[in-house]
Amino acid sequence: MSKRHITLPDSLESLFVRLEEIILANSGEDEFEEIFKLVTAKLWDEVHDTNFFQPVSNEEDILRNISTALTMLQREWGDILVEPEIKLQTQHLAVCVRLLSNYKLTNFGFEALDAFFEFIVARTAKGAKGQFFTPRYVVDFCVRILAPKAHETILDPACGSGAFLLHSHQFLSTRYKSQEDPNNLWGFDFDEKAVRVARTLMYVAGVGRTNIHKVNSLIVPRIQPSIFESENHSIATIEDYLRVRKMGADRFDIILTNPPFAGEITEMELLNAYSISQGKQRIERDALFLERCVELLKPGGRMAVVVPNNKVGGKEWADLRKWIIQNARVIGVIGLPRSMFMPHTSIKTSILFLEKRLRINKKPNENIFFGISEKSGKDSRGVLEFISMDNPSWNNIDHDLNEIERSFTSFLRDEKVGWCR
Repeated sequence: MSKRHITLPDSLESLFVRLEEIILANSGEDEFEEIFKLVTAKLWDEVHDTNFFQPVSNEEDILRNISTALTMLQREWGDILVEPEIKLQTQHLAVCVRLLSNYKLTNFGFEALDAFFEFIVARTAKGAKGQFFTPRYVVDFCVRILAPKAHETILDPACGSGAFLLHSHQFLSTRYKSQEDPNNLWGFDFDEKAVRVARTLMYVAGVGRTNIHKVNSLIVPRIQPSIFESENHSIATIEDYLRVRKMGADRFDIILTNPPFAGEITEMELLNAYSISQGKQRIERDALFLERCVELLKPGGRMAVVVPNNKVGGKEWADLRKWIIQNARVIGVIGLPRSMFMPHTSIKTSILFLEKRLRINKKPNENIFFGISEKSGKDSRGVLEFISMDNPSWNNIDHDLNEIERSFTSFLRDEKVGWCR
């Protein structure tokens, strides 16, 4: 059966572009903030069935309705808006609201909404920081392999729009229903916009207020905080949030993450705080994330992390790999096609599946599952490919991760890996 190409979701992308055009042409306001207010208000309106976005002829009534919706949203979802006031002129607001009234956003499903928000954030230079949102079928693959349980704590220290947390919630709510505790989901990201998107999607999913915060996850308690503080901004660490929640040194059972690839760390205080970078003048950011993630796991905890291929096979990263295998068992390595993160980047990546050791093992001798995905679900331009246009849905994307999952799961059982016993 031949494959066909499609960009999903076409209609939502067109909606954003049109809203952006209206705001840029008629307002000097921040287009992300104004679109984000309107879209989150529309989502809140649909979740609560309040009909504030019903088209009316009087523009003052439209302004009154949207202002009321934003006030109520702020009262209930109070940690997603910088300020709830609409800054658009009334006539331009009316055009945007009438446009949005033609859509029922919640009917598109979380994958489409996630892609929509990804598109919005990407248009404000998210990709310039080396942070690329993970395809949702890759997220699902990682969640299913690690198979979280209802009582386990889950962390994404570079959570972006919260896909790993959202899909973990969906996995848990399906498997364990009422036993799931949303307070076990933790997400941190240095990008404030991404954090607000992640919180929004969690609210729409019915999870409610979650432990998703703006934090530089690489800052550790052993670093003098004043080094990174500014006059109006104090620095909190992940450990600070755990202390407030009285988690102490319990750390996390599971980490699922795709840390930013781009950028080097050159601050000596940060370099000296990590084993793999001590004595160095610089190191790539994602390398520090690997050590940080292992540190944040409980002994026996497990992790799936997306990394550039040079960390898996590059000669220059042999010391990093040595540190990893001494501190964690490498359970599996899944190579991903170059097109997996297109159109954002063509960097080749792999997913590492690790289990933190109870104690350092300097001479490990263990079996590792190696898999190579040859079908990314995208063409060379990053356009999604479907098995058939008769069913162009998220479940019908043409990738091979399901086949790899079956082989990997069999390996985990045969090896009697901790969480599969």
